[in-house]
Amino acid sequence: MNLGELTAPEVQAMNYNDLISVVRETNRPPGGVRAVSQLATRAHLGPQSRVLEIGTSTGITAIELARLVGCHITAVDINERSIAEARRRAAELGVGHLIDFQVNDATATGFANDSFDLVFCGNVTSLIPDRDRALSEYTRLVKPGGFIAAIPMYYVTTPSKQLLAAVTDAIQVPVKPLDEKYWLDFFLGDGRILFHREAYTFDWISNDVVTGFVEQILARPHLEELSTEARAALVENYSSYMTLFRDNLGHMGFTELLVRCESDELSEPELFTARPAAA
Repeated sequence: MNLGELTAPEVQAMNYNDLISVVRETNRPPGGVRAVSQLATRAHLGPQSRVLEIGTSTGITAIELARLVGCHITAVDINERSIAEARRRAAELGVGHLIDFQVNDATATGFANDSFDLVFCGNVTSLIPDRDRALSEYTRLVKPGGFIAAIPMYYVTTPSKQLLAAVTDAIQVPVKPLDEKYWLDFFLGDGRILFHREAYTFDWISNDVVTGFVEQILARPHLEELSTEARAALVENYSSYMTLFRDNLGHMGFTELLVRCESDELSEPELFTARPAAA
């Protein structure tokens, strides 16, 4: 993409998916690097572990897993431009040799059964039209005793129909007011056993913080190629999306979910469960 040729009307017409390829947004999973680190630790990953990341986008999760653990990662996404940016970032940070970035379909990867110790899908499953097929693929690829790591987002308070419609338009994927129970029911069962679950709600971010974030992102050197008019349109459009997502996340939470995949003959029921004691 030649940024110098972009016009202001073209930038103004872009949905969020178009814009992130322009600004090179990192697209972190819910909970960011802390969540990635915590799930990697709880899944007992080590340098010899084999990990598949679904929906890597610009590669931040795969890169952080490589930096934190030194494990070998195959990271897939359907967006070729995002994969190219992920490769650039990984090489820049010295972990390109640990990550195989591929353009691939999460519902039909072509990898062999039992190939990975962990499949990390973050919140991307919510964006896949055929979720059941995607989950079957994750399960097929995990070794017996291995894990699926998901960080599903869901609504903890009811959003307005107008807000749901605006977010749907922004990300070009139908958004429904699902709750945590939906995702627990979705991921668990058929040999998938709950191993770790920790729920969070999103912090409320003020307008000033949103503005500061936008200014920092749009100060990236490659955006200097934009014309004055195109840059002004980018500031307006990107700011609008960040404010919209802030308003949406104000209704939402997410859960760090680690599911262990076991065959029926190895699965043992547990009767006496426990929870952390109150302080």
